[in-house]
Amino acid sequence: MNRKYIIPARILLGLFLIPAPARLQARVVLVVSSQANLEQEIAGNFKQAHAGLLEEYNLRGLEDEARKIGKNLVARPPELLVVIGNLAAKMAKESSPDCPIIYAAASNVQGLELTGERVYGISVQPRAGPILENFKLALPGYRRIGIIYNPNYLEKEIKELEIAGNKAGLVLKPVPVREMKEIPQALNQLLGQVEVYLMLDDPGVLTADTFPFIFVSCYQKKIPIFAASQEMVKNGALAGFAPNPADVGLKMAELARQILQAKNPQLREIYPEGDLYLNARIAAGFNLSFPPQAKKIGSTIE
Repeated sequence: MNRKYIIPARILLGLFLIPAPARLQARVVLVVSSQANLEQEIAGNFKQAHAGLLEEYNLRGLEDEARKIGKNLVARPPELLVVIGNLAAKMAKESSPDCPIIYAAASNVQGLELTGERVYGISVQPRAGPILENFKLALPGYRRIGIIYNPNYLEKEIKELEIAGNKAGLVLKPVPVREMKEIPQALNQLLGQVEVYLMLDDPGVLTADTFPFIFVSCYQKKIPIFAASQEMVKNGALAGFAPNPADVGLKMAELARQILQAKNPQLREIYPEGDLYLNARIAAGFNLSFPPQAKKIGSTIE
């Protein structure tokens, strides 16, 4: 026998003792819907806190890209899929119904019925109580709050807001709509009855077209907007209480750690911490000054 083809037993044993290569580690895939600031901040904080290998994709807001990545996931399902934003959540629903999923910043989850024993997520909005507590802190003289919402997406949240509003001495006037074309009439009906408009991240109401329409309608009626999104405050809301991207990213990383360690997280939906945001430019337009305590704890957007 030609001895140059014989591998000594001690070398064979050593090969089996080498740590498992990266390809044998759990396949964790992160999919971000777009370049939106909030989504990118959440993704960045998740990656910083996540221990282990990670495949990352950005759909750039493109349906074609979502279909392409979806086919990849169908062909080779990951051990864990982490999605950020509405388009990524839609892709997860269509392509990965059998693998564990963690979602964040996805306001369409309820409408998609992205649920199940292996679906976990961070709510797109803080709990009703803190939203209204910060509302009272920023706008202490206002009581009657109006909101237009689509029950397909925010029915549970509206009920929680009404209960929290009653406890806080506030009056919430919600108007449901099922289609976008109902918004002008609903808004016209609502604005004569309220002092503030509460704008939640509702994909059944808010689009690139409806946001400026609602904003202009409220401004013309001298109705300020309190929002549940930092971007909405930057784009014209008077103030808002919105998720903290760092907190969302950290909570996602903790969920991922538990799932990969075969531990079942106790909560399927986690509510994030929030920050108060104040728009000084819009406040000047309303000839309004925020209370000192609100300015002390809030972040002012010029």
